[in-house]
Amino acid sequence: MTITELRKLRIKLKIDLLELSAYTGLPDSYLSKIEEGQITPLPTDLSRIEKAIYYIEGERRRDDPDDSMA
Repeated sequence: MTITELRKLRIKLKIDLLELSAYTGLPDSYLSKIEEGQITPLPTDLSRIEKAIYYIEGERRRDDPDDSMA
């Protein structure tokens, strides 16, 4: 997944950079620079970001009693 796709998903899920930072262990300033295209992330960092977004999404679905995924 590209950083642009991850950013769109992050925004859609209403995950702010501070929350993403907490889940990835990466500084929010670093995440911001990645999203703004100022720096290219290491492949391992991109993977951490992707995993964190999907983890947060899963946690929110699990905690949502109105989720009709069942």
